[in-house]
Amino acid sequence: MKVRNILILLVILLALGGVYYYINIPEPVVPPEPRFYAWLIEMDDIQRITISLPREGKSQSFIKIPKEDTFPWYFDDPERSPVDTKRWGGGIPLLLSGPGVERIISKNTAPEKLAEYGISEPRLTIMLGLTDNKTMTISVGDKTPAGSAYYVLAPNTNNDVATVDESWYEVLANLVNNPPHAAPAP
Repeated sequence: MKVRNILILLVILLALGGVYYYINIPEPVVPPEPRFYAWLIEMDDIQRITISLPREGKSQSFIKIPKEDTFPWYFDDPERSPVDTKRWGGGIPLLLSGPGVERIISKNTAPEKLAEYGISEPRLTIMLGLTDNKTMTISVGDKTPAGSAYYVLAPNTNNDVATVDESWYEVLANLVNNPPHAAPAP
């Protein structure tokens, strides 16, 4: 009787183990889609930043002046006013080194088609002065119909239009609307 009970318990245990294994089979890992960037540059190569809101007639310029033991970013004004390091941090050059693309909307976009995305008369333009006297100009158009992204004309392409997250736009536009002036030293 003991052997029979042990065999019955063993069969039940094996059946429960099989059900548990079947229920907990891991899903196959789907490799993530590769991340695309509207452009990609080294953030250390950015030497000058000019952000404009052409529709509002506003702009703000910043310059990188490396000095020992001091924060390198300043307003590009005659006084070389310092920026607020808490608001600026390392985040602004990082954001400008290349935003991730949510979607590529159009490649080789015809100039007349750019107006549909608001790029012919951009909401935001960014001019980056890079090392070796190179420059890069970025045009940001209108918000997408869903309202969660903005159209961007990728620089150094054949008029490729992509979308970037609205938070990217908001942070950069805020540098113009609410400049990050450092508090005066006491």
